[in-house]
Amino acid sequence: MSVEARPAGGSGPPALMFVAGETSGDQHAAAVLRALDGRARCFGLGGPAMAAAGLRLDMDLASRSVIGFVEVLRHAAYFRRAFALAVDLLKRERPDALVLVDYPGFNLRLAKRAKALGIPVVYYISPQVWAWKRGRVKTMARLLRKMLVTFPFEKPIYDQAGLDCALVGNPLLDAIPAALQRLDPADPGPAECARLRAPFPWQGRDRVVGLLPGSREQEVAWLLPVMLRSARLLAARRPGPCFVVMKPASAPAAWYTKQVAAARAGGLDVQVFEGRDQEEAYTARAGFDAAMVASGTATLETALLGTPFCILYRLNPLTYAIGKRLVKIHSIGLANVVAGRRVVPEFLQEGLKPADIAAHLELLLNDPQARVDQRAALGPGLRSLGGPGVAARVAEEILAVLKDAHAR
Repeated sequence: MSVEARPAGGSGPPALMFVAGETSGDQHAAAVLRALDGRARCFGLGGPAMAAAGLRLDMDLASRSVIGFVEVLRHAAYFRRAFALAVDLLKRERPDALVLVDYPGFNLRLAKRAKALGIPVVYYISPQVWAWKRGRVKTMARLLRKMLVTFPFEKPIYDQAGLDCALVGNPLLDAIPAALQRLDPADPGPAECARLRAPFPWQGRDRVVGLLPGSREQEVAWLLPVMLRSARLLAARRPGPCFVVMKPASAPAAWYTKQVAAARAGGLDVQVFEGRDQEEAYTARAGFDAAMVASGTATLETALLGTPFCILYRLNPLTYAIGKRLVKIHSIGLANVVAGRRVVPEFLQEGLKPADIAAHLELLLNDPQARVDQRAALGPGLRSLGGPGVAARVAEEILAVLKDAHAR
């Protein structure tokens, strides 16, 4: 499908305003921008990946991502400025459609402003209404022209509310190269492990454990110390592992330097690694024997890569206390949510005990059956996510909304 003219009747391609406020949303929106391939003039609030994909970046919102009630309050002035800019862009630029990517606290408020201005709204990557705030579904049905969901269990929720909804599949199926996605529960053989590790400084190591403390400053500050203490305990119980801290490109090196240097001084074999691009980072992770992973998108990525892992997370105590009363779901980790049950162990808040984490990692390293069992239990949920071509499907859905708006 191609949209040759602006629905509003002006000359040139249609105008799309994008808003994404997190690292993962920045990456997923960038894939959509590439799939649009110049068929729309795109601007808005996002991050460096979207800018590299051709977005006129009016504000880098993704690089200041925070999570939690208390944390948002601390940055209230910043978010007020961002929201004021977004509203001003809607009024001044009058885009032919507004494309919102996840980030519901900010984006649903903006959708209300766009609706009042008569601008159709497409929402990509649904808020987690299946976990909490189910009442938002009715609000979204009033505000949105189209909902594009990434999990099969989300579509019936919006269908029942009368919101036009399409299941496009999960964007990780595009982001992770097909050759690295491993749904076979069997362990890779020594030759495959050697191949995956060959390009990296830890090539030839017998056991490699990944540390993924997240992409937000507060996550790294809270989780990396626990991961390093767990690593030290594991190294004492099972000599030989090499530990690799995965640093996202968007994260400053200063978040890691002091803590990792102290761990090295204490004798831990640990290094920080940042891939030259996302594919290299995924390749590195696919070669890990086990990993500690911050709750979030990274848990689903790790499951798709076939790396056995455990999930860690910590929030501000007040944020956690509020969330515990509101969220009604069996697990916090996205990989477990997709599985439909607690498959991967979760170590949260007061349960973040390095001795317990190290003991579970030791089991994954020593027991091939434990690794096979985890992959086998995650497999059915992962296979339900669909197939590649997600960004292209999202782009076509957006263009269809523009065509429909023009017809009206």
